[in-house]
Amino acid sequence: EIIGLLLKTYDAVSVSKRNAHKKLPIDLLFESNRVEDRESIEYMESVFRLLKAYPEMVMVMNIDMQQQHSDAASCPSQNGKKRKLGY
Repeated sequence: EIIGLLLKTYDAVSVSKRNAHKKLPIDLLFESNRVEDRESIEYMESVFRLLKAYPEMVMVMNIDMQQQHSDAASCPSQNGKKRKLGY
């Protein structure tokens, strides 16, 4: 298992470091098309291990999502008006 190897060899540093596309390992896992069963024990264990190794990831992901919403809300639409997002 790759996640186990990362955690065993590099500890939490490996799961808290972003790649060249500014993605965390958990982002890559969530976005992967190769995952067939997102309710499987192996998948859930992988997510749990990543979160356990780097619990701050939840806050980082929340800040990233807020930034994306803010950026989207401030981008003008095609007709020159700003979009409003309902929260």
